[in-house]
Amino acid sequence: MFRRARVRLTLLYIALFGLVIGLFSAVFYVGFATVLAPTFDIGSELTNEQVAETAYQLTVERIGLALVAADLVMVGVVGVAAWILAARTLRPIREAHARQRRFVADASHEMRTPLAAIRASAESALAGQRSEADLRRALAIAAGSAERLTGITNDLLMLARSEELAPREAAQFDLSVAVVEIVEAYASAHPGLAAARLGVVPDVLVAADPAEIERIVANLLDNAYRYGGGSEGRPPRVTTGSTEREAFVEVSDVGPGIAAADLERIFEPFYRVSAHAGGPEGTGLGLAIAASLARRNRGRLSVVSEPGGGATFRLGLPRFT
Repeated sequence: MFRRARVRLTLLYIALFGLVIGLFSAVFYVGFATVLAPTFDIGSELTNEQVAETAYQLTVERIGLALVAADLVMVGVVGVAAWILAARTLRPIREAHARQRRFVADASHEMRTPLAAIRASAESALAGQRSEADLRRALAIAAGSAERLTGITNDLLMLARSEELAPREAAQFDLSVAVVEIVEAYASAHPGLAAARLGVVPDVLVAADPAEIERIVANLLDNAYRYGGGSEGRPPRVTTGSTEREAFVEVSDVGPGIAAADLERIFEPFYRVSAHAGGPEGTGLGLAIAASLARRNRGRLSVVSEPGGGATFRLGLPRFT
């Protein structure tokens, strides 16, 4: 990402420098042609040497004026261009800084709740004489909160590694076969949920990291069951397919849908559509991790939804031919 930005910025500076040189040359040419116009009279009583001296002095003075005019024009052009370029250059840095601050605030908020539960249960267990049942209850709360903290930490590590580490060597496999195995494994791990509906086609070959693709699809399935009505007996539909250049897997649910304002931030870390009290539990890292892993495998994760119409998440990967 930074290499591409550096290349674009370098090309932009080269283009700006070429524009400045071109404008300077044009302004100076016009000024130079103007000052060389014979607009002065030479007296007949002057010698040839005096005439040449007078013409030379007037020409030098007018060339100086042309240079001053060209310099002033160029200073103005460069100043305006630099102001615009500085704004464009600093915009992504400002946005990245804002995302970082929001990320730190969200991570602190997510960790504060289980930490507070651990502290409260420990203080309750240490306060005076407590029965065995009370102590077990306090330990259960502490253990559950510690497990939640471990999950958040593992997700944060996964997100950081997916952005920083180079992708592992890709393997060739049938995306449809992998999706069927992932759906079956999810159903086995969650026997109380209605199994997802499958609509796969054969020979959807891709070259990617199978473990990371499994993590992406599993996250999308988990998201569909949590937020898309899957836990209410309306299982999501998982389909695969391909175009001339792309293989894809789609996970569609029949939930309440996602508002347009939420669609713009759905893949940001810790962002949750149903973050209100009583909403589905979660840290809001699943979709962020899935989107990051998709980029690592030269793919793209997108979503199409509207309020009341469910949501369809699509993972597109380069097709292997």
